[in-house]
Amino acid sequence: QHVLLQREDGSVSAFSIASAPQQGRELELHILARDSATVDLLKYLQKERMAQIQMPFGDVHLAGADERPLLLIAAGTGMAQMHSLIEYCRATGFSQPIHVYWGARVADDFYTLKNLEHWLAMPQLHFHQIVSEDSGWQGRAGLLYEAVCSDIKNLTDYRVMVSGSPAMVYGTFDALVA
Repeated sequence: QHVLLQREDGSVSAFSIASAPQQGRELELHILARDSATVDLLKYLQKERMAQIQMPFGDVHLAGADERPLLLIAAGTGMAQMHSLIEYCRATGFSQPIHVYWGARVADDFYTLKNLEHWLAMPQLHFHQIVSEDSGWQGRAGLLYEAVCSDIKNLTDYRVMVSGSPAMVYGTFDALVA
């Protein structure tokens, strides 16, 4: 799911919802303040202390009795949607394997996930961070879909969810289908 957040000039920007359903009326968004427009939006929100939003949009949820393992692939702040799903799984006792692949262009684009310690304690959760353009990164490097395809040979056994920029999402789906 995502919300449309109104800017000072009346235009809107989309942000993914990171809060899980059991959090009630609390709304958590992950916003990367890299460009001047986003920095300006955050300054506006801090000054006004309230915002006009339109919601909900999208269709990201774990419905039905599907017992397949989850494969969650997120780029950048696309981790917001995965955060919501993982927190839902943690709260409901979801017992199937959960494979999380979180990618960033450079390592500095990873941000603190307040519940990561709890996630890493989940025996069924496997967490991977992949960086595509940072030669100083000591961890796994490359493209997200390459890491997934290297680790998981048969994707038909998984329920796959991808979140990130539209280009990343469609490119990842195309690569995984191929």
